[in-house]
Amino acid sequence: MVYLRDGIEGIAMELRRTTDCAPLLREYGAAVGERATIHGPLHVMNAAGDFSNLTIGHDVYIGTDVLVDLADRVTIGDYVSLGMRSNLITSFDVGAGPLKARRPRKQGAIAIGAATYIGTSVTVLHGVTIGEQATIGAHCLIRKDVPPGATMISEQAREFEAGDRA
Repeated sequence: MVYLRDGIEGIAMELRRTTDCAPLLREYGAAVGERATIHGPLHVMNAAGDFSNLTIGHDVYIGTDVLVDLADRVTIGDYVSLGMRSNLITSFDVGAGPLKARRPRKQGAIAIGAATYIGTSVTVLHGVTIGEQATIGAHCLIRKDVPPGATMISEQAREFEAGDRA
């Protein structure tokens, strides 16, 4: 009923209200493997009519409050763990204003290799491939490909000291 009234955007809204997202994703075109655990709310944007741009492997864990941009393909391999509040962003678009001439729209698929761990609040940008068995620490911004087996971490917080620039 929601789909008939509001289309795929209505289903995307339902994903924000459910705790088990796998059945809805499957029903509306995503390929979701066996034993995938996908906790809601899940935020899906830029789906063009269905969720067919999304492939999730077997034995995948996706934490709560994850954002997935489906302007392009998102492929998540088997045995991946994707931490809560992470973002998979397949597009960049500043809109119709004057900035568009300097910052044109960019778009690209995201692929996450098998047996990869992605920590809490990680953002993966358009066009990135993360190799198999990579480890991505919490709060990383991933804007370039990550080789298989690599470990990526972001700078740790430190106490502000006199003389530091704010």
